[in-house]
Amino acid sequence: ARRFPSTPPNLRQAPHKFLAFDKKLHIFRTMFEEFVERHCKSLPGARLADPFGPDMYVWTVAEKMFAAYTKGSTGVSIRARSAQEAQKMIQQGKAVSAPYLKSGGWVMVEWRNTSPHELRRYITQSYAQVRAELNPNQQASLPPFDAAQFKG
Repeated sequence: ARRFPSTPPNLRQAPHKFLAFDKKLHIFRTMFEEFVERHCKSLPGARLADPFGPDMYVWTVAEKMFAAYTKGSTGVSIRARSAQEAQKMIQQGKAVSAPYLKSGGWVMVEWRNTSPHELRRYITQSYAQVRAELNPNQQASLPPFDAAQFKG
């Protein structure tokens, strides 16, 4: 998978290259944000909430968060299956510690290090994890969910 460059060109040496890099970075982030939005919308019972303001996108199922990102951010925060899995993802370089969500198995999957296929899988796993922890009444009120339908 093609990765996006992580460092911009030197602003003093080539300001025109920096502006081109900034535009590409904006387009790149927007593409991933739109991808996350489309995928989250497709998950049964998922809702977009804005408890922290208009630039913070929080995806919930039965009012429990499973994904979040800010406009123009470098990635999406998701819930790993466990704190141990979160630590393993961080150690393997697949994620970083999620800003503002330091406990409970939350990590941030960065756009530049993640293919759309991986991103879809991580978000679906986070959704399934949060959904599985809902009480039986909450689960019964949601549309059916087949994880196999959301693979790939």
